[in-house]
Amino acid sequence: MDDSGQTIEACFSNARDFLRAAIRVLNDERLPNIAFHLALLALEEVGKAVLVGTRGIARTVDNETGFIDSRLDDHVFKLFWALWTPSFARGNISREEFENLRGLARGMHDERLAALYVAPDRQEGAAAIGSVSEDRARLIIELAEARLGMETSRDWQSLDLGAGSILRWFLDATGTPEKRDLIFGQKSFDKLAELGQVREWMTWLKEQFDQAESEARNYMQREVVHATTDPAERGEDRWKVAVRLYSTAQSIRNSAIGSWNGRPTWIRLSTVQNDKQAIEVEFTLGTVVGREQLALAGFSAARLFLVAMNIGSTGFWWWSRPDHAGRYYQRLTDLDAPSGMKLDVNTYSGPKIEWSREALKEPQLTRIGICFGMAGRLDRPVYGAIIDSYFAALALVAKSDLSLDFAPQASERFALCLFEAMRHFGDWDGTNENLETAIAKGFPPMQEETRQHLIALLRQLRRQPLDPAGLTLERAAILKHLCDVYLIQRFEQMAQGVASTSPAEPSQPSP
Repeated sequence: MDDSGQTIEACFSNARDFLRAAIRVLNDERLPNIAFHLALLALEEVGKAVLVGTRGIARTVDNETGFIDSRLDDHVFKLFWALWTPSFARGNISREEFENLRGLARGMHDERLAALYVAPDRQEGAAAIGSVSEDRARLIIELAEARLGMETSRDWQSLDLGAGSILRWFLDATGTPEKRDLIFGQKSFDKLAELGQVREWMTWLKEQFDQAESEARNYMQREVVHATTDPAERGEDRWKVAVRLYSTAQSIRNSAIGSWNGRPTWIRLSTVQNDKQAIEVEFTLGTVVGREQLALAGFSAARLFLVAMNIGSTGFWWWSRPDHAGRYYQRLTDLDAPSGMKLDVNTYSGPKIEWSREALKEPQLTRIGICFGMAGRLDRPVYGAIIDSYFAALALVAKSDLSLDFAPQASERFALCLFEAMRHFGDWDGTNENLETAIAKGFPPMQEETRQHLIALLRQLRRQPLDPAGLTLERAAILKHLCDVYLIQRFEQMAQGVASTSPAEPSQPSP
């Protein structure tokens, strides 16, 4: 048995142990809260087994498993995958079922947390800890037993997860937030109802995304290549300015960089040796830029690319890493420790934020190129209100450390970016009364609780003077993501409009 098979069996064995303990705790000790938690752990192990099973097949084909690895520690996703796999396997999927199961997984996890831990900040009169009934605990135990029985008999080798398989593409796509929202949207499920077959539906989805990505590459090529390589506009090549950008979580693929550099563009990318989470960006400026303007012109180009990199990747990139944000000392010594033993503590470990973790591929770089080109087309006052605010927020996040916490100010700047963008693109009139309508118009559907929390946060950030209560770096990261999602949509719409009104351009080599 290979390592994947052993891991799957270990997951199933662990699930059986959890269930045996859950039954004993419920029947003998009458502790439904604990039994409920143990049953959910069993379900998580079933979900993990499914993910490991698909990962094992992917590894034997092309050794690429990042699209699964990133989910193995996600409690809600493992619960969801354990619940949804039977529907997926039988090819009977509906939007309602997907949404219900996703909500069920989230609800189970929240119910588990409420029933496990005493709430220290509860409202007056509220229960100190959640209560799970015996019937509820028994129901989840029976559900976990049923799912465990189904998965132990599954033939994993019947699944095709090769690099070019449609199922592999589907799993990869559903791991990407912007694609997942479209895959499980109403239009997509209407098409599933029309086709009737899951595989045909997946093939149709892939065709739609492939077409959209092809169009996006064309838009990006027009903006980053053609608009900046006319010698009449920029003069002959004179200067090269190279900057290095770092990410706390993302890396970049050589194949994607090769595709970008295959275009005759004035911006070239390269990896940094022995540093997967860094990228070097080189700008070639023409003779139209004089020596006295070189520093400012280079910084302007680099700053705009940095903003586009953050928006297009939905991650966090900056000029440098906060490696020493929590280290104010040269050395610490424990006088009771053996001679030569080094002591190291980190008083502040930087933003405790789970930034988007993925290897950037060609679609993400294409999106970055579109953001770069479209942001550069904004009128100066609009550019200042949107792009300058976004850049200032990035700087405030990057510079938050042991000495100073700029989370409230970063949150305010990201909110300002979003407000000005929604105003500029006509989705909001600037009033508190219509803010909720603007959010509904500019973003994918979200759960009611999440939407109300977001509206409250945005209204708090509109009040002056700024109320810093609760404005943590985590909140700043949420606001950054909102800016990214909104600006990606609007910049892509801008690119389509530019393409429809621009004269035909000579064809270029396919990226």
